[in-house]
Order: sequence, then structure tokens, then C-alpha cells
Amino acid sequence: MIEASKIVASFQMIASRVVKFELETKEVNNGKEKVNIKNSFDYEVVSIEEHEDIYYGVVQFKTDFVAKTGRKTLFKIFIIYEGKFVGNKGVLREENFKKMLELNGVVALSQFTRSYVLSATALAGINPPVRLPMININQLKKLKEEMKPSI
Repeated sequence: MIEASKIVASFQMIASRVVKFELETKEVNNGKEKVNIKNSFDYEVVSIEEHEDIYYGVVQFKTDFVAKTGRKTLFKIFIIYEGKFVGNKGVLREENFKKMLELNGVVALSQFTRSYVLSATALAGINPPVRLPMININQLKKLKEEMKPSI
């Protein structure tokens, strides 16, 4: 085993929370019709602050789901999961800290979101419960940057 002090990252999550969660169920599917689920994902770096020896950053991961059979909506889900992170200024520059928020932070929050949605939909009686697909965070970041209007 390797001692933790030798491998602990200079980027850490210090808090997380669900900012918003909406679950709207319609009718129960009889199990005979195919269910189509449409997802969309986004993230936002809410803030970055510089203090004496650390950076503080807040990032939000957002996703929504719409499940349909034919033209009938079975359920809708919308969730915003937020994390607060710190970075060691002695090791990271602010630009690198922001990149870590957008990649490592979003990856961590997507996993928390996956667990939350799975649990909430199971408790709501959705069978099978909803599982977020694995997503390519690098591709999400790239597509998000391409959508920005050039000034």
C-alpha cells in the first residue's frame, strides 16, 4: 500500500449539494411499449476565487431526461448538482485550476448525479430505475466551447 500523503491531489472537493431536482411522473408504462429516453448535459463554472494559498471554485453539473413511449411522456427529470473545490496555489496556476474544475470536478459531480438519480427514481417507483449513461467529459467541454458565440 502507498501512503496517502504521497499521492493526495492538489485539487480536492470540499462540499457538494443538489441545487435543484425536479421529477415529474406521468403514467405507468405497461411494459409492452419501448421506452425512449432523451438526455442532455451541461456544466457551468459558477465562480473561482483566489485566497492566500488556495483557489476556491464552484462548478455545477446539469442534466435532464425525458422518457417517452410513442408520444406519451412517462417522466421528466432535471437536476443540478454543485460542488465546491479547492486547489493549492503553490502547485496550480489559476488557468490549470479552472481546467481541473471543468474536467475532474464535472467527472466527480456526474458520478454523484448518477447515484442520486438512480436512488430517487427507484424510490419513485420507476422500474427499472434511471441510470445516467457514461459521458465523455472532454467531448462535452469541446462541444460546449464550440457553441460559444465568437465575439
